[in-house]
Amino acid sequence: MQEYNTIIGKLLAGINRKKFKSIVNKYRGDFAVKKLNCWEQFVSVFLGQITQSTSLREIVDLIKFHSNQQYHLGIRKDVARSTLAKANETRDWHIYRDLFYYLISKLKNSNYYKTMELVQIIDSTPINLDLIKHPWAETTMKVKGLKTHVVFDLTNKVPVLFDITGARTNDITWAKTTEIQQGVTYVADRGYTDYNWWFDINSKGAFFVTRLKKDAKIKELTKLQTITNGISSQIFVLTNKRPGGSRINNYANIPLKRVIVEREGRSPLILVTNDFSRSDSEIAELYKQRWQIELFFKWVKQNLKIKKFLGKSENAIRTQICIALISFVLLRMAEELKEVCREITSKNLLKIIGNSLFNCLKLRDYGRKRYKNPNQLQFEWVL
Repeated sequence: MQEYNTIIGKLLAGINRKKFKSIVNKYRGDFAVKKLNCWEQFVSVFLGQITQSTSLREIVDLIKFHSNQQYHLGIRKDVARSTLAKANETRDWHIYRDLFYYLISKLKNSNYYKTMELVQIIDSTPINLDLIKHPWAETTMKVKGLKTHVVFDLTNKVPVLFDITGARTNDITWAKTTEIQQGVTYVADRGYTDYNWWFDINSKGAFFVTRLKKDAKIKELTKLQTITNGISSQIFVLTNKRPGGSRINNYANIPLKRVIVEREGRSPLILVTNDFSRSDSEIAELYKQRWQIELFFKWVKQNLKIKKFLGKSENAIRTQICIALISFVLLRMAEELKEVCREITSKNLLKIIGNSLFNCLKLRDYGRKRYKNPNQLQFEWVL
């Protein structure tokens, strides 16, 4: 028997259907569902993300056009637009959040995941919404809608933790709820300044690299040591034992290292870290790599169409964000596609895959080996 393995089939092969069903049962996602179950909903939205569809109608037409592939995708029949819209509005978005974490755990257990010198970047990105169409959205001076908080693994170039909150949730408030892992270096910007959070990171055997606020009260323990490339450093301690109100600074009088990076035409960049083993240049380079999470946000928003949503309800928007991040992880896990596409840039990869989802990736043989007929047409995925 011979089977042609399609690209979309290879991407979805990273999901264990039994595990997916157990997650759905946890949230009773398919309870009393007759027309469109959670798997069909997921595949439909996933196809929309990969093909960069801008509406539910485009997704429905795409599935209908490839009706001969519906059985292999696990779709029982053509999907109605109204049914898909209702599913996005009512099915619990936590199903796809848990699916994301399952895929991350699977990726971490693979041979391709590097565990040496893990560096994780913490940041958030605003999801701005129209308040007329989304009256439920929270607003602040800068953000109108939602926030997506992400912990991005710089070593393996993949998000390992995320959450979706209202616009009023402070970045450091969410960061303090995350689990700190021993040996990991956390890189964050000035918005994550909290002395007690730094103390928790240090107490659990982890490291941090962030910016030091100008009004921080410090006491210098060593003289400023200058090295090449305009980078200097010194050891200091925080002297403010009570930063405000009844709060107590647990990191007071504990040595830290301050790294000062000179910038042409701009004020110096002042970094703070509890990592004394890395050199000053390495600390400066780590903070420079924080820009990688901004590039990740930009890539996801532009290529997976996070700027335009397929629904107006909060649940539908959260569902689409989750499936967009799942799409990124599935692309990361598809090792055969990466092997074929190693000469293709990430900017063009999604466009190529989106235009070739139902094309055959390669020919696979099962059971008894047969002689190939030279006159038989062979299909390949041609980039």
